[in-house]
Amino acid sequence: MDDDAHDWSLLPLDLLRLLGEKLQLPHRIVFHTVCKSWCSALPSVSVPYPWLLLPAQQIDDSCTFLPLPSDNEHHSYFKFSPVPPLHGMCYAGSNGTWVAIVDLAFHVSLLNPLTCAKIDLPSLLHLFPCESLPNCGGYRFYKTDGNSYFHELETCRDYRIMKVVFSSNPTPNNYMAMVICNGFPSAYTKAGASKWINLDFFTHDIIYYDGLFYAVMGGPSYIIAIDLSGDDPIKRVIIDDDIEFFDSLSICKYHYHYLAFSSTGELFLILRRAHYVYLDPSDDDPIKHETAGFMVFKYNCESSSYWDEVRCLGNKSIFIGMNNAYLLSIEDFAGLKANCIYFTDTWEGSRCNADKGRSNLDIGIFNLEQKKFQRYCLPYEITLPPPIWFIPSM
Repeated sequence: MDDDAHDWSLLPLDLLRLLGEKLQLPHRIVFHTVCKSWCSALPSVSVPYPWLLLPAQQIDDSCTFLPLPSDNEHHSYFKFSPVPPLHGMCYAGSNGTWVAIVDLAFHVSLLNPLTCAKIDLPSLLHLFPCESLPNCGGYRFYKTDGNSYFHELETCRDYRIMKVVFSSNPTPNNYMAMVICNGFPSAYTKAGASKWINLDFFTHDIIYYDGLFYAVMGGPSYIIAIDLSGDDPIKRVIIDDDIEFFDSLSICKYHYHYLAFSSTGELFLILRRAHYVYLDPSDDDPIKHETAGFMVFKYNCESSSYWDEVRCLGNKSIFIGMNNAYLLSIEDFAGLKANCIYFTDTWEGSRCNADKGRSNLDIGIFNLEQKKFQRYCLPYEITLPPPIWFIPSM
């Protein structure tokens, strides 16, 4: 047998092109990553917009990539079965084409679900005062007063891990990551470290931008920058003043805070208001948890309050959720609606709705100028984990 009989890089370019052009977009991206000859055989295509990455289904262990919400109720979607399988994994964060996944034992990995590239991070389990009880299918957590309580495996992970944020374009030898935990301080790790290291503060949100991590602490406008490039983290206060509100709703009504940078380095603060919905106002048991409104502010160092309220984003839109939040221009992404906030379910909301057995998660578009929502229906029922924004790359 010819030594080159199984060298797929030697296939004729015209044959490769014919095969590649019949593939759907996610598979065309994978096609480009096989080798140089395959990449050159198929013309590159522009990715029209970010996708929602839906959790793997039990029946086929595949994940689903869903296009942006639109006015058309009949949405197309793509299925892909990455290696390793994603069933049972929790999507804990994303940055570009990479996704942070956490298994039931708190092992963390960064995964490119299209190319199957994978980077293993240290386990998060040691951050919590608990012990594993494998015969019982869960963990025993210890309180400071000496008492303890039991958490099932999946409940424990989904309740404790709120978000994993990591540097752009990670490699096994060059990455940095931070985690937001429920009820415990944030922590960090990086390439070469054998474990996650606890920090001395709690955070509402963290993003990565241009070599630094930025975090919202305490009040909604207490912002710090964190440099993890050295031997020890360096924390620098950016803003420590409260926002002057001109809205009829008090600041306590805005439960979730997100940071986002534009491509030109402008810092934005997004406040998200959510509430519980009841069938009967006198009932103590809500039927669901959903978003009720947003406010957006842009950092202005020359302003006395440091923040200017933004009612129009121009030709840009914001994407928030479990992802590294970002602003995108409609000029760069066809099909994107300007002056909108694209959102996925919150950490609290997804768990509340899951407890109620609801599969219609809080996902959609909010028009900032018109103050109107467009809710999004998914192609199949899911509860946890919630979908996450994902930007595929050619």
